[in-house]
Amino acid sequence: MQNSFQDNAARTAMALPGRVLLIDNSRAYATIVSSAIADRLGIEVSVADSLASARQLVEQWGDQILLVLSGLVLPDADEASVVHYFTHRRIPLVVVTGVFDHATRERILAQPVIDYVLKDNPSSVDYLVWLVQRISRNRALTALVIDDSNFYRGLIGSLLKLYGFAVLEAADGEAGLELIKANPQLSLVICDFELPGISGIQVVRRIRGKYARDRLAVIGVSASESVRGPISAQFIKSGANDFLHKPFLPEELFCRVAQNVENLENIASLRHMATTDPLTGLRNRRSFFDTAQRRFQALGSQSRSLAVAMMDIDHFKKVNDGHGHDCGDAVLVGVSRLLAASLRDDDLVARFGGEEFCVLFPDLDESKARKICETLRNAIESTTITFGDAVIPVTISIGLCSDRRDSLHGMLTQADQALYRAKAAGRNRVMTA
Repeated sequence: MQNSFQDNAARTAMALPGRVLLIDNSRAYATIVSSAIADRLGIEVSVADSLASARQLVEQWGDQILLVLSGLVLPDADEASVVHYFTHRRIPLVVVTGVFDHATRERILAQPVIDYVLKDNPSSVDYLVWLVQRISRNRALTALVIDDSNFYRGLIGSLLKLYGFAVLEAADGEAGLELIKANPQLSLVICDFELPGISGIQVVRRIRGKYARDRLAVIGVSASESVRGPISAQFIKSGANDFLHKPFLPEELFCRVAQNVENLENIASLRHMATTDPLTGLRNRRSFFDTAQRRFQALGSQSRSLAVAMMDIDHFKKVNDGHGHDCGDAVLVGVSRLLAASLRDDDLVARFGGEEFCVLFPDLDESKARKICETLRNAIESTTITFGDAVIPVTISIGLCSDRRDSLHGMLTQADQALYRAKAAGRNRVMTA
């Protein structure tokens, strides 16, 4: 079973929402940081040099402010005033400081701030950029906290909200599993060991029965050790991605949460690259066969109908030769968008290569599948692709097979032969096997 983490990752990779407020006395440092954030992330940065000017920007931008990067001592405000102003308005705050010692660290982390960054660290700008990106991406994610302790459940939940997550909470394992079932968009579960009813270990095992490690991150937490061995090892062997011992520092929780969520994002990104045609955004040939074969077997075992269609853009070589490959790419993208918009959610569509596409239609007989193909053919014929000064008319030929064979390959072969006949008969038509 899959959750929507890959969809979340893709969405946040396309556009990071919000605006950053940077408060710093050093104009040079502010310029370096704001330029880095804007250039690398595409996020606008508003710069202030005092709490008064920051207040004006907060009034101007309001809920659009994603994060505040600020020193704790400003020309017109002390540390307490800075922290109170932003936390009172529920605006996440990251402390940027040039002075640091153990006492300062303890004092900063005792307050409701996300993190602290040392100015004199050579990698501080890179870390700030990463931090802004991380908090921004967290806003698309949902986490679940399962803990019977009101204190720890509330603490972890409040910290996750501070980090940008939407948060769900459960006081026992069964309630947590029900929330997981009802919320497939979950990206992260933080689960205590000692729970009423089933233990945290049992919860993790049941989670892993449906969700793989690379689909849903699970962090086990506990304040105790077991006579059967370290609880951390039990959690990891049962399927948890990580473990955190109570009591913990908020700083450590943030690092572990960020690390585990980023692992999921990296895997989702690699999976997307491996299964998606980079030009059109449709599935690629390999992904189509992996998924279509499972669909073929499942539909067959339930005696349900299906049809497959092979499609080819007519005279595509003339487009490339006459207008260039960039124009050809524009035609491919335009046709792909029409395909994606015209087909049902359950239909499986892919770019097979070049100007060829393939569609699997579940639960359709020949007449219904042909009707969809004719509608699609008409839609493409009625569309022109504009590229520069050129207006390109586009048509498509389609071969359709609804006669179930012993294999998916057999049906695709029949559809391909029907496509060949459609081309030979004059193109811009649908032929059935």
